[in-house]
Amino acid sequence: MTTQRFRAVGGSDGEALARVARGETVALGEVYDRHAEALTRFAIRLVGARDAEDVVQATFVRAAVIARSYDDRAPTARTWLFGIAVRIAQERRRAFARLTNAIRRLGETHQRAVVEVEVSRSDLQQALQELSPEKRAVLVLAEVEGFTCEEIARMLEVPIGTVWTRLHHARKAMRAYFEGDS
Repeated sequence: MTTQRFRAVGGSDGEALARVARGETVALGEVYDRHAEALTRFAIRLVGARDAEDVVQATFVRAAVIARSYDDRAPTARTWLFGIAVRIAQERRRAFARLTNAIRRLGETHQRAVVEVEVSRSDLQQALQELSPEKRAVLVLAEVEGFTCEEIARMLEVPIGTVWTRLHHARKAMRAYFEGDS
């Protein structure tokens, strides 16, 4: 990957991140131009090519949010950014594991025994994509993020009955997908 530089890159990472903390989003672009290529190579090794760009983007979003925490005495933000990327990759792995376990638990509530299957990331993504965006959001919020139906109803500004219905239908669809009834 080659990074094309469109912004003038001057000053230190500490100065740029201090500007980001003050709300100057252009400064984040300067930090991106300096570190995106190395961070992308690292992310590819960490999570694979398919997810690397997501990790890099999430890293820079998080860096913008927590820019005030950067220790500007460090000569470069590289170590700080790589640390953020590692934490994001770990969070993504944990979220995927929670979702995989949640899907497996769906079968436990069912009357008949469910054949254990090893759910691959692509199978899971495909199953989720078959849900409507509304059902997918409710399922992920409940089963992956651990929110209650009441909290989801407040977040989405819908009646709690709507959340229960969407969650029921999403679980049913996921069960059918993984039991081969799709």
